[in-house]
Amino acid sequence: MFVTKKMPLLALGVFGVLAVMPMSADAATCTFTRDLQLGAMGDDVRCLQQYLNGAGFVISASGAGSPGKETTEFKSLTEAALIKWQQSKGIAPATGAFGPKSRAAYTAHVGGTGAVLGASTTTTSASNASLIVQIAELKAQLAGSLSQGSTNTPATPSASRAETAVKEKMGDVLDLIEDAEDEIEDNEDADDIDEAEDSIADARDDLYKALRAFIDGDFDEAEDFLDDAESAADDAIESAGGSSDKADASDLIDEVNDRIDEAEDEIDEADENGKATSRAEDYLDEADDVISEAETAYDDGDYDEALDLAKEADDLVDDALDAIGTSGNDVEDALDDARDELDDAWDEVDAALDDGDNVGDAEDYLEDAEDLLDDAEDALDDGDDNEAEDLIDEALDLIEDALDEL
Repeated sequence: MFVTKKMPLLALGVFGVLAVMPMSADAATCTFTRDLQLGAMGDDVRCLQQYLNGAGFVISASGAGSPGKETTEFKSLTEAALIKWQQSKGIAPATGAFGPKSRAAYTAHVGGTGAVLGASTTTTSASNASLIVQIAELKAQLAGSLSQGSTNTPATPSASRAETAVKEKMGDVLDLIEDAEDEIEDNEDADDIDEAEDSIADARDDLYKALRAFIDGDFDEAEDFLDDAESAADDAIESAGGSSDKADASDLIDEVNDRIDEAEDEIDEADENGKATSRAEDYLDEADDVISEAETAYDDGDYDEALDLAKEADDLVDDALDAIGTSGNDVEDALDDARDELDDAWDEVDAALDDGDNVGDAEDYLEDAEDLLDDAEDALDDGDDNEAEDLIDEALDLIEDALDEL
């Protein structure tokens, strides 16, 4: 089982020193015959450091103790990494000393033989440890290169759009992987936690491949791997019992589509009962358009945008339902307001004429609007609120057209 660890943030310099060679799998077998603690020295200390690095509890991102540069000295960084490992194993108290409880937990983890289970597993663990370092470095470098005024990684105007897009997406995927790791750490007893850990390992592996493609200048391939990493991280969050933007967007889009269908039925029923539904229908049409945009954003992998649009569509459905039955005095008030807008528009046209300005077809638009408002008043007198509301909306459109002519 791969033990996750929240990736440290490093303050590194120029974007370019990205590759950290994975440590060798040769020193993978550990036989512990004594307790290890602060100040201890020996090859067993080196082996412990290699194990911790391989398990994801990196001693150091660079220099002594980092993957491939493990030492024989048990110092404070080894102690700090060991404490985190002990906490993940439920060893209490987590003192940072490698005693009988820790040795037993280590033996249980590696399969009871004192050695990591097979060379392939060791290689994977080592690569994962190296990847954690690379991810940490990359995150800091991306933060510098994407921020304004960065002294470490100044903006490169010559960078292609594809390169910039991949950098930005890489930053988003890094954040998502961190969110997934946090979710796993917070829900270690979840039913599908093993699946979550497998998925986060896949996400890291895909991110590593994206990084390699990015270094090689193959931005299309890098973006494809980032898509895979994003999907795997989303799966990890869900398996750990959390909820990702992807899942939230998908659920809300489905919910809003159902609500639109239900609202349409309510509006049709209200219309048959003689209630005013024109505004409700307008709101619902807008909701339908917005949810289509949300579906497009979701298909494009922009789950944040999809979620925002789905929420907007949901609000429009609420507006549509609230507008059902707007009639009687409400429509009369709307007619009065429209006549006020018409009078104000006539004033603006007259002022423009006095100034010798060209008013185009503004007068014709306002005359047509006035006729429509008269028709709306007649419809109200006949008790046809829906017709009156439609005529008022048409008149308001014409008033807007008239003002655009000025």
